[in-house]
Amino acid sequence: MPPPPLPSLRPSGRIPSLNQFPAPNSPQRARGPAPDRGLSARKVVLTPGHSPLDWARISGPNADLRGVASSSPYLRVTPSMLKVQTGRKGTDAWMAINGKVYNVTPYAKFHPGGVPELMRGAGRDGTKLFGEIHPWVNYETMLAACLVGLLVDEPDGKESEMDKMD
Repeated sequence: MPPPPLPSLRPSGRIPSLNQFPAPNSPQRARGPAPDRGLSARKVVLTPGHSPLDWARISGPNADLRGVASSSPYLRVTPSMLKVQTGRKGTDAWMAINGKVYNVTPYAKFHPGGVPELMRGAGRDGTKLFGEIHPWVNYETMLAACLVGLLVDEPDGKESEMDKMD
């Protein structure tokens, strides 16, 4: 069966058009353009071999970019341990996001915002900072090969029953 004929001009002789978007009375239009957060001024040119696709190739399913012995299990990282890992003085840069600690040193040269922007969260809990800049990014998949461990509270000196079982 042949496809139906394409509609030609309307009986009025005009080609149909779409309504204006957003509508003139839309809250979107009343809000105005999106605020400029200065991100466009901070564009960084990545060096060849440091694109998101290159990172995906390097950090594939069998990669281990944690920076700790591959035989060691995931660590229980306290805030004081995290604070030391700033990426300065020869240390790796660790960052906590939503309770998980990642070694972001291998990823630094691949970060679209540049190394200095990424290092703003090094050695601390970067959950709030990450959420403000790019909450849509799937960091768990992207940094899976860099997962060092879980962020835990500082020990209070007393060993609990659960700790004794470990």
